[in-house]
Amino acid sequence: MNFRKRAREASEVETGALADILFFLLMFFLMISTLASPDAIKLLLPETAKPMPTPANEVIRLTVDEKLNYYIDDRLVDVANLETELTNEVTTKKAVTLVVRMDRNQTVQELTNIYDLAAKLKLSMVMAAEKKK
Repeated sequence: MNFRKRAREASEVETGALADILFFLLMFFLMISTLASPDAIKLLLPETAKPMPTPANEVIRLTVDEKLNYYIDDRLVDVANLETELTNEVTTKKAVTLVVRMDRNQTVQELTNIYDLAAKLKLSMVMAAEKKK
């Protein structure tokens, strides 16, 4: 008996559709990444008619939310240690500007306390606000 092996056809993988799938995945991830907010602490900022640009040099971002939680660059800080934490940030960053993001429902006294602290540390202060509609 003469058993001969049949010649098998070479198998191929079609890769034409893979480029389309990769393109759609790339577009999906790019769109999703633009939705990610760099400022994770949600606030309702006060409104202003004339927005001013933020200085380009190193800044310290101080955020006060509606529950009077203080954050320095998204790091929760106790209000009793606020001055020492800000002093540490000023020395490590060599920053001269304090950007304050405060919930619009906070009192003027809270803003005045922060302003006094910034003046004591010789920081220029910028208040973050939303543009009026």
